[in-house]
Amino acid sequence: MVVVGYGTVKKSDVTGAVVSLKSKDLTPGANINVEQTLMGRASGVQVYQKSGEPGSAMSVKIRGASSITAGNDPLYVIDGMPVNNLSPVTGSGAGFVATPNPRNPLNSLNPADIESVEILKDASATAIYGSRGSNGVVMITTKKGKSGRLSVNYSTYYGVQKASNSLEMLTGQQYKDVLNAIIDDGGGVASERVTNDPVNVDWQQELYRSANVQSHDLSLSGGKDNTRFYASLGYFNQDGVLQNSSVKRYTARLNLENSVAQKYAFGVNFNTSYIRDNYNSVGIGVNENASALYAAINYDPSYPIFNAEGGYNRSPFMTTIDHPLILANGQYANSDGFRTFGTIYGEYFFLPGLSLKVKGSGDVNITQRNTWLDPSTILGAPTGGIASINTGNVNYYMGEATLNYKKDIGKDHVISAVAGATSEHFGSNSFGGNGRGYALPDLTYNAIGTGNSTLNQIGSGRASTKIISFLGRVNYSYKDRYLLTASFRADGSSRFGVNNRFGYFPSVALGWKMHEEAFLKGVSFIDELKFRVSYGVIGNQSIANYLYITTFSGGGDAVFGGNRYTSLAPSRVANPDLKWEAAKQADIGIDFALFDSRITGSFEYYERRTSDLLLDLPQPLSTGFAVKTQNIGRMKNTGIDLHISADVLRSKQGFNWNIGTVLSTVKNKVLSLGPLSQIFTGGAGFITNASIIKPGQSLGSYYGYEVLGVWQTHDDFSNAPAGVKPGDLKFRDLDNNKQINADDRVILGKSLPDFTYGITNTFGFKRVSLSVFLEGSKGSSVLNNAAIDSYFPISFRRNKLAKPYLNRWTPENPTNEYPSFVNPTSQGQQTVNSRTVEDASYLRLQSVRLSYDFNLHNKVIKGLQAYVTGQNLFTITKYSGIDPAVNSIGDDILKIDYSSYPMTRSFLFGLNVQF
Repeated sequence: MVVVGYGTVKKSDVTGAVVSLKSKDLTPGANINVEQTLMGRASGVQVYQKSGEPGSAMSVKIRGASSITAGNDPLYVIDGMPVNNLSPVTGSGAGFVATPNPRNPLNSLNPADIESVEILKDASATAIYGSRGSNGVVMITTKKGKSGRLSVNYSTYYGVQKASNSLEMLTGQQYKDVLNAIIDDGGGVASERVTNDPVNVDWQQELYRSANVQSHDLSLSGGKDNTRFYASLGYFNQDGVLQNSSVKRYTARLNLENSVAQKYAFGVNFNTSYIRDNYNSVGIGVNENASALYAAINYDPSYPIFNAEGGYNRSPFMTTIDHPLILANGQYANSDGFRTFGTIYGEYFFLPGLSLKVKGSGDVNITQRNTWLDPSTILGAPTGGIASINTGNVNYYMGEATLNYKKDIGKDHVISAVAGATSEHFGSNSFGGNGRGYALPDLTYNAIGTGNSTLNQIGSGRASTKIISFLGRVNYSYKDRYLLTASFRADGSSRFGVNNRFGYFPSVALGWKMHEEAFLKGVSFIDELKFRVSYGVIGNQSIANYLYITTFSGGGDAVFGGNRYTSLAPSRVANPDLKWEAAKQADIGIDFALFDSRITGSFEYYERRTSDLLLDLPQPLSTGFAVKTQNIGRMKNTGIDLHISADVLRSKQGFNWNIGTVLSTVKNKVLSLGPLSQIFTGGAGFITNASIIKPGQSLGSYYGYEVLGVWQTHDDFSNAPAGVKPGDLKFRDLDNNKQINADDRVILGKSLPDFTYGITNTFGFKRVSLSVFLEGSKGSSVLNNAAIDSYFPISFRRNKLAKPYLNRWTPENPTNEYPSFVNPTSQGQQTVNSRTVEDASYLRLQSVRLSYDFNLHNKVIKGLQAYVTGQNLFTITKYSGIDPAVNSIGDDILKIDYSSYPMTRSFLFGLNVQF
């Protein structure tokens, strides 16, 4: 059986594009959330980890990005409850350089409790969830108890992690030699010559450490008569490879069900968790506002870490950037998160095939984050430290009633149907405050009110959204050969004005079991051959609240009669005509099983067209506002999904070998932006307008300058821009005006890959099994900020990437690869160019697991398995940065590697014991 929206169907009767994965199919390893276990496992689903920070955010896209500014994340449904994945606390404390990538809200669900994951990809499968299923649906089913004796399971693993890569910067001696040579060649400033006897400090390695990870899970399950239960306790503790970063989680789950077939069912699914997060300084700030990792990349490597008195030694040339270890130890944050969610349901059968099911669900997520900037830091010094406390809660409540019907009519006809209504409420509350000027900074944020009261700042916020929905679906089967599925959902959302509050989402799908036809009955090697086609309409309402009305925020202060008055000012232009983004999606697929099911798989082609995109349209400044959110523009996604599983060997002697492959292609094209010809967007730090959104091109297109090489001494300089010398970068002058300016920019690549893939080899011999999993991506690019800082340095004395500077152009080394770096800004700051936008294609050995089953069957221990697992063992890529999959800016489309938290390589040893 396969779980679909509001029910289950036989796998052979599925008419939509659905991927079904059991727990054994998920990627093993030190996984804190379910998304990590899905990497490379499902066709049509692109999953990558944005950074190696413990508990960091994941990017999950089902068949690419379908919206420009509205959300692109799939809907997660846990045991029938749609999950509200908003973070209770966003941003950071005052002055704290936090990563734009938040911690993953799904960390509160223990992967050890998961029984299966179904991924709904096409409109036929997702339309039953209406607007919330616009980007696909990930349905998670947790483990349930079975009638019989009590079963006790304990699983544990312990492992070590190390940073899988670091940037190769100049050593202290190289730094002195190269920078002084550039000054000798006419670059830099003579007063910045390196004159001290250099030490060789690798600041990145000073921040990194070998980190431990461990997990313990205990579960009990069983049942008697009509009652079944599953209960579990979990503990997960992962230290980060960067100092003062970690995540610790405690979880508890109870699934309880009492039922009599065709009479009634009653059940409870309950999950609660506590998560303790420790954050280090990881973000996209610059200069003194930068993170510890940014400082480690850029800091002077020629000066020792400590001075003669044992204190931290600051380089006299690093006045606008802080000492990396001071930042690592003096700028930190932590958070306490409590999340409880669950569902209670009851079902009563009026007739054997007719039942009414009523369900109530709730999700409460509460977090408090504390941050501290010590007076030892550049930012904290002027005020005696900065302390912040931010609290927030996100709550979700759902009430649902569905009428379910199933009937066999004669021998040839089977019909099943569901109709119902749901009401959903989303709420959030936040409060934050910060203080400065502490006489006793040792108290940090624990005594936030002891600072200078005149410098205290507070703020709060509250928001809510409601959705009311009506849904229905009919499944019809004729002769177990011809299948029809039709569904409809109407959603009304408070995020839209009364003019367009409701959206309507129909879908239809047809299936044909061709192997049941007489003309294929005699083909012995065909076990299953099913053709299916579907079409549907889905919407998107993942936008900010209250865009359809005028809202107000704090304005400037005014003084009248010697008294100070605060004010409110409009914060946006109202648009009561806002309506849903609409996506029409068609899907054609074939499912097959051949040669006694030795070869199984599926092939799908899809096309999705999105219209009425929710975009911010520029407005005349005379209106008082720069933009107004409107429905303009169209976009298209096309691609294929392929999945093949083959039993290469099935041996009676106990040796087996299976190969599983998934491949997904995505081609995105913007079709229209309404009255706009193009939109510039994207940036981090000093980078601005790194990307262009333009009809005919893909989202996430990098827009910059094409580098043709390096000017050589024998070149014709009559067509060169003014001031260019041998050793400078040679840019393509598109309009031949002898100037390199904004008009010379071209599209240099895109962040969305052409295709992603995963390959799993599973070997088994008697009690030994070996699983080798590779995953990869082809055709995407990433903007490398470390390269930008080296090609266009903010400060001459900041450290540089070793390879380009050690191999730089000189008259004796007339390379066409790297410039001389004597005058890097002679033609301007062309930060986004074909040298800084790099190919992010890769092939990664993601996991290897070797296990042994001891085959114990005594009175106490019913089973014992031991295993070792290696994760992220190697990566083949042309990318020169930390990792081709990283993304530092919190964006779901554009990717920028900006002093990213390094990915980790881990080795685990684990045990599974059944009592």
